[in-house]
Amino acid sequence: MSRLFHFKRDMLQSIGSSGVGLLITLLTTPIMTRIYPADAYGINAMMMTVATLIAGVGLLGLPVALAREQKGLEQARLLHASAQMSMVLVALCLLVTLTVLMGPFNLPDELTTLFALMLPLLVLVHCAQRVVDSLVIAKGRFQAQAMARIGNAVTTRGLALALGWLVNPVAASMLAGDGVGKITHVAIALKVGQLGANCRALCWWPNPKFLVKTIRAYRDFALQSNLASALPLLGVLSIQMILGAGLGVEAVGYFVLAQSIITLPVTVVALASAPVVFHRFVRAADDTPETLQRLALMALLGYLAVGFVLMVPFILFGPAIFSFAFGDQWYPAGMAAAALAVPQILNFGLTGVLSLFRVMRKMNAWLGFEIAGTSIVIFGMLILPKQTDLMTAMIVLASLKFGYNILMLAGCLWASKQTLER
Repeated sequence: MSRLFHFKRDMLQSIGSSGVGLLITLLTTPIMTRIYPADAYGINAMMMTVATLIAGVGLLGLPVALAREQKGLEQARLLHASAQMSMVLVALCLLVTLTVLMGPFNLPDELTTLFALMLPLLVLVHCAQRVVDSLVIAKGRFQAQAMARIGNAVTTRGLALALGWLVNPVAASMLAGDGVGKITHVAIALKVGQLGANCRALCWWPNPKFLVKTIRAYRDFALQSNLASALPLLGVLSIQMILGAGLGVEAVGYFVLAQSIITLPVTVVALASAPVVFHRFVRAADDTPETLQRLALMALLGYLAVGFVLMVPFILFGPAIFSFAFGDQWYPAGMAAAALAVPQILNFGLTGVLSLFRVMRKMNAWLGFEIAGTSIVIFGMLILPKQTDLMTAMIVLASLKFGYNILMLAGCLWASKQTLER
């Protein structure tokens, strides 16, 4: 069968699985928002962002290199290194957490002992999902990833709803749902993708010499690519903290719900199809590099068109949609969504073609673009006056994100024109 057939099949599986996840989210979010208060959303979001950031930075880009690698022996090498780095990272995280809990530190009211103890577990499941997904992408087994996404969505939402309704509607219940959902994701991906043999052969105990040698061999992924991937997460965490400090945790909850809802179409279309597009970019860069620039431009225009269609309803009717779906108390989140949906159109395109930096191994350039764009967003939010209300803050943030996306899209198109670095 032709590559085009495989590409279309993988795209349909990826987008279809995310569509099921979107449906589950849409059906359950109105219930979630009536069970959980805004501050629970805010605390959950900050904890998940921290865990994601730790896992992303701590793995030193090894899973990203694994997803890019097509050679079997190198795949095995990077899989071993990723697993060992996961163990190192979780051990360090647990040590730091226990030190904080047992030391003379006063935890903030929003960060209880329970949350602190959950952080190492969250980091572990984040690492596991990153590594397994990268192996699936490297082997092109997207059916496994599609089924894993559905299992993740069902488990995450189902457990969060059950715990919030039957036990206690606090952030810890939401975090437990997210953690178990990722465990389900990993288990399904391993089973359906027939990756059990790869994992059984793993050496989990860290080998310092092996790790150092591997990290050096892939230092562009470990340094520049790793930092570039972490900067957007750092930007999100900074925005959450700035809003929390200036407007309270409730404002963070409104922002998180708005961002999560307008991001759902990105997850379904752009993020779901990005691994398939990345795989296609890799093949084009390796086999027919003269076609990559045209392929990248076609992908970008397609993503932007879909993004425009899906974001217009939020731009025009955001407050009404949120009040009707989630309750009148979430009207401010709808106002935030209306503003943030404008740069989200560009984010569709960016999500789909950002991998061009990794495909062409232009890590230094990627890092440079990310530093410039993220710095603009964070600095712009920091200089907001203290008396700023939520809507003004969201309009400013939307303007900053629009500029960030324009800058990054220009960088992606530039990367598609370059010569592949071996």
